[in-house]
Amino acid sequence: MKTISKMKLIMTMLVIGILVSCSKDFDNLNNDPNRLESVAPGTLLAPAQYYGHWAITLRAHRIHNELMQYTVETGTLNDFARYVFRENEPDYLWTNLYRRANDMHEMYHLAEKIKDVNNMGAALVMKAWLVSNLTDMFGDIPYTEAFKGDEELLYPKFDTQKSVYESLLADLKRANDLFKENLAFDGTDLIYNNDVIKWKKFSNALRLRLLLRLSDRPEMNSSAEIAEMFNNPTKYPLFESNVDEAMMKNTGISPFINTFSTWRDAEFSGNRRLGKPLMDLMNTTVDGRRFRYATKNRDGGYNGIPSGYSQTQAAEFAVNGGVGASTYATTLQLQNYPYPLLTYSEVMFNLSEAALKGWINANAEAYYNKGIEASWRQWNCTWDGGAGATYLARSTVKFNNTMERLINQKYIALFFSGFEAWNDYRRTGYPNLPIGPAVANDGILPRRLEYPLIVKATNKENYREVAARIGGDNLKTKVWWDNN
Repeated sequence: MKTISKMKLIMTMLVIGILVSCSKDFDNLNNDPNRLESVAPGTLLAPAQYYGHWAITLRAHRIHNELMQYTVETGTLNDFARYVFRENEPDYLWTNLYRRANDMHEMYHLAEKIKDVNNMGAALVMKAWLVSNLTDMFGDIPYTEAFKGDEELLYPKFDTQKSVYESLLADLKRANDLFKENLAFDGTDLIYNNDVIKWKKFSNALRLRLLLRLSDRPEMNSSAEIAEMFNNPTKYPLFESNVDEAMMKNTGISPFINTFSTWRDAEFSGNRRLGKPLMDLMNTTVDGRRFRYATKNRDGGYNGIPSGYSQTQAAEFAVNGGVGASTYATTLQLQNYPYPLLTYSEVMFNLSEAALKGWINANAEAYYNKGIEASWRQWNCTWDGGAGATYLARSTVKFNNTMERLINQKYIALFFSGFEAWNDYRRTGYPNLPIGPAVANDGILPRRLEYPLIVKATNKENYREVAARIGGDNLKTKVWWDNN
C-alpha cells in the first residue's frame, strides 16, 4: 500500500531533493505512515496551504520583488536586481512546491476512496495552484510521472508546459463540478474554513487566471473557455467581493502566524528600498495605498530607487542626498497580517482584460474600476466618501482602453501576490521596467528559473532532453506561453 512517506522518499531522492524539515505539529502527519491510513483526507489540507503559500510568499519577497522592481537590494544579500542567481537558488521552490503538490495528490486519492467529493475538489484546486506556480517558474516539468512513487518511477520524464496546463485546466473544471454544498466538508482549512461555495469560486478564479495566461496561445481556446464561464455564473461562480478572495488569514497565534513577523527588521527590509517604477506610478496617481506598502523618507514623501545599478550606485540612490528612500511598511510584519493566494482585485482586472480583448460582452472600464476599488479595500484604505471617485477620475488613472494602463494598475494591486506580476510582465511586456546598466543575462529580465541542481544531478537523461527541447536551460529561455 502506498504511503506518503514512501512517495516522499522517492521524490526526495530523485525528483525534488532534500526536503526542508518542518517542526510544526500538524506537519508530522506527513511523516507517520501508521497515522496516515487512519486520518481524514482534510487533515492534509492545512499543511499544504500554509507551507505551500509561504514557500511562494517568502521567495516572492526574496526573488520576485527584486525582478519586478517592487524593491531593490542595496547591500550584499543578493544580486537578483542585477539578474544574478546562485546555482542552487531554485532548489527551495522546487522542493517545497512539489512536496505540497504530492500531499494534495495523496489527499485526493484518500478522499476518493470514501467518496468525499468536497475534499477531492479542494485537493484538485490546491494541487493546481501549486503546480501552476511550478510550471510558470520553470516551464516544462515532471508531472504525469511525478506523483507515482508507488510505481517506483525513479526518473520522471518532463511533460511539456502545454500538457501540464491542459491537465490543470481540466482538474479545475472538474473541481467546480465536484463541490457540493449539501454535503459535509470536514478538514483543517486555513483559507475558507470549509465554505464550499467559496472553494467553488476559487476553482473558477484560478481557472480564469490560467486561461488568461494563455492569451497568446490560440490553440488553447482561452477566449471561448472564459466566455463560457462568464456567461454562466450559476454553474461557474467567480469572486463577488473581497470576502471571497483566497487569503492566508493568519490568526496571529502560533503556528498560524505571518512568517515575516518572526524576522528581524534587518531581514525583512534591511538594505531593501522600494523600487522607482512602483513608487513613481503611485506618486503620479496620488495613490492612497502608499502608506500600506512603504515608509516615508525624511522629507515626508514616498520615493523609490532605480534597479540594475552597481552596489555602490544603489547605496548612493538609497542615501538620496541624506533624504533617504522608502522601505517596506512595518505593518507588513504584523503577526496576523494576511497575504493572498488569489484576490478579488485580480479577478476584476482579469475580466477587464477579457472584455478589452472582446472575449466577453462586458464593459472593460467597469471591471478595471472594480479591480482598483477591490485592491484599496483589500489593503484597508479609505475608498468611500469621494476618495475612490477622485482617484478614478485622475488623468493618470482613468481607463484609456490600453493594456498598459490596465496592467500598470494591476501591477500596483499585485504587490505581494506571489509571482503574478512577473507572469503578467512576461506575457504582456508591462509595466515598463527600465533595465539598468549593471545587469547580467545580456540585459534581459529573466524569463524563467533554471532547473534545480538536484534535477541536473539525479535525472540527467531526462534533464538533457528537456533542456534541449526548450532551447536551453537558462534565464533567457521563454516558457511556452510567453509569446511576448
